[in-house]
Amino acid sequence: MTQIQIKLVTLFVVGLLLGPTYHFYCYVFSGQNLSVNNLREISDRWVLDDRSIFRISSGMSYQPMELPLTPIENNFLIEVTCEPNPCNPLNEITLSLSSGSKVAFQETLTINSFLPFRDFTTGPISIVYPEKYMILVEPETAPADAPSVILSIKKNVASPSLILLAIGYGFCLIPLLFLLKSFRVR
Repeated sequence: MTQIQIKLVTLFVVGLLLGPTYHFYCYVFSGQNLSVNNLREISDRWVLDDRSIFRISSGMSYQPMELPLTPIENNFLIEVTCEPNPCNPLNEITLSLSSGSKVAFQETLTINSFLPFRDFTTGPISIVYPEKYMILVEPETAPADAPSVILSIKKNVASPSLILLAIGYGFCLIPLLFLLKSFRVR
């Protein structure tokens, strides 16, 4: 190997460590599990822990979860997994985190039936003030035979540094560009 090839391989390995490996570590290995719930039924009204009735005006939802969250245990990661596998009847899921009438976080997760995995993960969410929050999972259209959904919540998840990710993915891309350029020259 020439000196340039050794430097390009080293640059690529450093890029793999700072880019994909660091990204994977932050979302999979950092943080502690706070809660794992299996949601099986869809309805338009639910009885909460305090015996009050929660009615979903926009349609149907899985059973809402109430969690007391504080800024000390910040950077929450919410993962939605379909069980056992087919999420196809759902198409889209709206995931929201609210406190009373204030929505702290809301995201629509689109389900792609061509992908082999069925995990949909939000980025780390920061909580500003301590309160009891409600997590609601609403399908866009309520299917007759709704699949079971596992809702996993992790706290204190490391939020990846965008600068490190950009440098890492850039270091992965630069050697590949030089490799393509060397094939083009020949």
